[in-house]
Amino acid sequence: MDKRGKTGKSVLALWLAGCVILSGCSSADMPWNRQRAAREQQEFDDMAAELFLEEITSDTLSLHFFIADPEAYGIEDYEVTLGGYSVDDTDEIMEEIREIKNELEGMDYDLLTREQQLTYEVLDYYLNTELGSEGFELYAEPLKPTIGQQIELPLMFADYMFYDKRDVEDYLELLSQIDAYYGEIMDYERKKSEEGLFMSDAAADEVIASCEGYLEEPEESFLTDMFSEKLDALEDITPEEKKDFERRHLEIMEQDFIPAYEALVEGIGELKGTGKNDEGLYYFPKGREYYQYLLSATAGVTYKNMERLEKQILKRINWEMQMMRETALENEEVLEELDDYEFALSDVDDILADLQEQIKNRFPEIPQTPYRLKYVPESLEDSFSPAACLAPPIDRPEDNMIYINGSEEYEDSDLYTVLAHEGYPGHLYQNVYFHESGVSHLRNLLKYTSYSEGWATYVEYLSYEFDNGLIPETGRVLAYNSSINMGISALLDLYIHYYGWDRETTADYLSEIMGIDDGELVGEIYQQIVGNPGNYMKYYLGYLKIADMRKEAEEKLGEKFQELEFHRFLLDMGPAPFTVIEKYFDEEYLGEK
Repeated sequence: MDKRGKTGKSVLALWLAGCVILSGCSSADMPWNRQRAAREQQEFDDMAAELFLEEITSDTLSLHFFIADPEAYGIEDYEVTLGGYSVDDTDEIMEEIREIKNELEGMDYDLLTREQQLTYEVLDYYLNTELGSEGFELYAEPLKPTIGQQIELPLMFADYMFYDKRDVEDYLELLSQIDAYYGEIMDYERKKSEEGLFMSDAAADEVIASCEGYLEEPEESFLTDMFSEKLDALEDITPEEKKDFERRHLEIMEQDFIPAYEALVEGIGELKGTGKNDEGLYYFPKGREYYQYLLSATAGVTYKNMERLEKQILKRINWEMQMMRETALENEEVLEELDDYEFALSDVDDILADLQEQIKNRFPEIPQTPYRLKYVPESLEDSFSPAACLAPPIDRPEDNMIYINGSEEYEDSDLYTVLAHEGYPGHLYQNVYFHESGVSHLRNLLKYTSYSEGWATYVEYLSYEFDNGLIPETGRVLAYNSSINMGISALLDLYIHYYGWDRETTADYLSEIMGIDDGELVGEIYQQIVGNPGNYMKYYLGYLKIADMRKEAEEKLGEKFQELEFHRFLLDMGPAPFTVIEKYFDEEYLGEK
């Protein structure tokens, strides 16, 4: 029974009267609430600024890549450090996260601005995800075969820009710490070994091979060449100072950098054979749970029912297979062109210029932005992706960098679509747009890889259909094919790490689904996925979410759907968990409250 039955009518009448009297003046608009809201909003901004400052100064590499001139942001005295890699302070870190979460929950969400509410939700999801990582401290792998610290750290040193002499001094200090930093990583690997969580022998061999690429004479290192190039560009140093810097750099390379990689090779070699699992995460004690955590952390979607995720991927793959068949069969020219298609442009600068023209009226405008092109050093080609985009510091938006891998392995890659992924309207475009949006600096640190890579993958597939020299239907078929291949890779990632597929089961699947019977190739695919859990999934999940949102928007909005506004919505959201993005998609974009 409704306990309000006897008084409901009179209370309702009073409530309705009140609505008439107070119409146009909500309680939030009252003077005292405006003051309270202003205080709450200021406290939130102060908390976000403090968190940003604490995080950005804990690692000088991150600080430098994020802010070219820290002093302009009030950051003058900071410890020059690579940070640490240890599980000894896990309890302390978790306690700090709980304190931040308590402070956040003490804020009045309803009094915050819309932008602050979005930051609140992104931060809240991040904190909850990190708290959910307890118990997985030894499951992370810093030395992955293709995307590990041993590969990425030297690249960061190579890209460490010198704006003044202090940057040179900081760089040299950081470079000198690399042996101590890798020493901590090796201590971590020994603990993994003790707990039976060390990498497989195959992964260890790949890591060792990647480290050996850095064991060349200091004078021959690409880091030495790039160090001298960057010094040449500095205007505030004398020839004598330049000579002294180069001498110190060679000493550090000889005394710290090379010994650090020798120690990695030796240390991994000693631990080789202690790994008890040469298959997926499934075969570790908490492997399945850790895999779910990885997806939550990178994609911002918590899947408690992994069968639901599997069905979503299969649904997309099957739909794209159907569309690919229909498109190809309706046009004989497509079948002919697929055997020997060719994009109209092949020069990198020409392609990037063309892409900027192609996206007009389909994507929001951004300021004209310069970029620099660099080719990956030959010594790193084997362990580097086809291309990469390096985001500039927030106070140097003109310092965009695109790397191209000139390896023969990638000479058949579709450079046009690769540059759409890395340049326009991919990462470079996305970085510039987010920088221009003026959101809090904290949001820049709370990155969700699946959002940024999902966007870049989505626009890469769109670029197949640009006016690029291909028959539009051919481009569409190629886009479907690329998406299907990525989807199958993501499925294998799920099957191997969550469902425990072994090499033989994977080989049978690849033979049946893709006609791959080459045992060596199957082994490479299997090992690639085993050594980099969640890597394919972070790309595909982001793409899947964006593609499904677009499909839903087109179906529900019909003729009212505007591609430009859909893209604007996604870009305005910025890096965020898809759980949060989907909420705003339903409520604000579709208007379904």
